Amino acid sequence: MSKKLFGTDGIRGTPGKEPLTPETIGKIAAGFAALIRKLAHGKKNPSIVMGKDTRESCMMIEQALVSGLTDAGADLKLLGVLPTAAVAYLTKHLKADGGIMISASHNPSDQNGIKLFTQIGEKLSEKDEEFVENNLGKRAERSRKGTVMTLAKAEDDYLAFLADSAGKPKLAGLTVVVDAANGAAYKSAAIFASLGAAAKVINNKPDGKNVNHDCGAMQPQHLQKEVLSAGAACGIAFDGDSDRLIMVDEKGNVVDGDAIMLAIAKDMLKRRQLAKNTVVVTEYTNTAFDDELSGLGAMTARVQNGDKFVYGEMKKHGYALGGEQSGHIIIGSNTTGDGVLAAIHVAGIMQKTGKPLSELARLEKKPQALINVEVKEKTELKSLPLTSAAIAAAEKQLPAIKGRSLIRYSGTQNTLRIMLEGKDGHEIMRLAEEIAAAARKEIGA
Repeated sequence: MSKKLFGTDGIRGTPGKEPLTPETIGKIAAGFAALIRKLAHGKKNPSIVMGKDTRESCMMIEQALVSGLTDAGADLKLLGVLPTAAVAYLTKHLKADGGIMISASHNPSDQNGIKLFTQIGEKLSEKDEEFVENNLGKRAERSRKGTVMTLAKAEDDYLAFLADSAGKPKLAGLTVVVDAANGAAYKSAAIFASLGAAAKVINNKPDGKNVNHDCGAMQPQHLQKEVLSAGAACGIAFDGDSDRLIMVDEKGNVVDGDAIMLAIAKDMLKRRQLAKNTVVVTEYTNTAFDDELSGLGAMTARVQNGDKFVYGEMKKHGYALGGEQSGHIIIGSNTTGDGVLAAIHVAGIMQKTGKPLSELARLEKKPQALINVEVKEKTELKSLPLTSAAIAAAEKQLPAIKGRSLIRYSGTQNTLRIMLEGKDGHEIMRLAEEIAAAARKEIGA
């Protein structure tokens, strides 16, 4: 059976519509329980931890998962509202057999999703995803119906882990503004104050509908103003489930994942902790990043988009740092992007060196155009005459400006992502706009 439910980061959709209807969610629960039982060597009552972000639809999805999982004999521990990285960590820390996060990450509040983890906090492999799909609704052999319990203080374990992992930096004297995106990190953001920083937290009053709305990592314009108004050393922005980090420097400039990784990589190099002097990045990372690392005696390893592919490469080769331009950053042996942890690391580097973020994260990028086109359906690009012609015309001109292109559909949204990079910014944007115009005409939503 070919994969139909899973994208690059779990299952996404509109609650109440396929695949996020109560009936289908129940079938997904049965399929996941079957996978976890297999991975746990036939354990009839496997234990599963489950967290969620702040979307109002999380309650419906949680209830449907609880029903399906307990019917399959799974014992559940409900963690409440927590970042995705916390669920990954707690799955392993609590010695559960699997983990679930209910979130659509950076997507709008009217969308939601389900992320699934193995017992060591890793996202499912493609083989595991296919197993879940092939076992949707499978009736389980159980010794009894599963149980449900709530863990009220699970977040405390996660916050302690964050501080320990970052070396418990002393942030006294550092003024930061934290944008919690009205999402899963709306309480976790308090860790910056506990580490001594003068921290102002904004967008930390979720109402179920305001997650990612005009705030957070996807829309940092208000954070930029807050940083300048407060005279802060930096701004820190998360998305709905806090697996992304975007920052703002003391001058009000946005600092993306590429620049954040550079700051962390330089610090790790100095401490001789950048394993094999390599950082794992995706195809979207600006090639100026490669040039900067090369000048420092380090290099990049490139993989396809998606933090699970970044993690896979890190695990395979023993690398200690990886991430995406969008702000997913994985440090050390962690299994998924953790925006809060990455932010603590950067704040610690700022405090330790006494250097401003604008200097630590300075990256003279090559001109890059990134346009997202919302589409009705993900039609094969080769079958679209106008779009394919515009792509062919662009690719014919790119060599003259030492350019490259990456044009593909998002794995988490109905979006065509158009990325062009080259030495001539005006020409890059013109070519990208021509492709986008053709796509909007043929398949635009």
